[in-house]
Amino acid sequence: MDVILSSEAIDLQECDVVATGFFQDERPLQGASGWIDWRLNGMLSRFLIDKRITGSWKETVLIPSEGRTVPRMILLVGLGKMREYSSLRVRELFQHLLNTLKKLEISSLCISFPHGEDYHLDCSKLVRVVMEGMADWIGQGKGEIDVEWAKSLRVYFAEGEEKLPEVLVGLQTARAILQPRMDIRILIPADNKSETTKFE
Repeated sequence: MDVILSSEAIDLQECDVVATGFFQDERPLQGASGWIDWRLNGMLSRFLIDKRITGSWKETVLIPSEGRTVPRMILLVGLGKMREYSSLRVRELFQHLLNTLKKLEISSLCISFPHGEDYHLDCSKLVRVVMEGMADWIGQGKGEIDVEWAKSLRVYFAEGEEKLPEVLVGLQTARAILQPRMDIRILIPADNKSETTKFE
């Protein structure tokens, strides 16, 4: 599996889908979901006001970007209540997320979920548990076609240039832990441009 670190914003990633989470009890939307809401001219906020989306646990909504972001689709995933958010919940959530992505036959995605002091989950640990969740899905006795799909998936992490070292630590840790179960190839920005180079 190729994992690409990017210093560009999530809405500029050359991938099929941006996957981001939002809480049932955090308004206005923050982080990646707040940024996506801004790019969509407040569409997500309107959906929340109209109660078309709620942020309840594992609620999943696929929205076409209509050219407002480089990724053609946005996948919003409900994270439930903020106080229940944890690394174990994120790891569990990725079983559900990968099942959804497989049905859509997605080949590349950018992942950006809440992290930081307010959420009691730092960036490097979030990245590690995301990768562990993916390895769990691969190891659950899926068919050969599903496993090959997961292994060929291109995953982007775009948390900004200042977070690149933390993302890299999380990926290196995940690679060390998951080496027998999943091959992770890490690609990092070559020189603050969109091109990437393999990390050794």
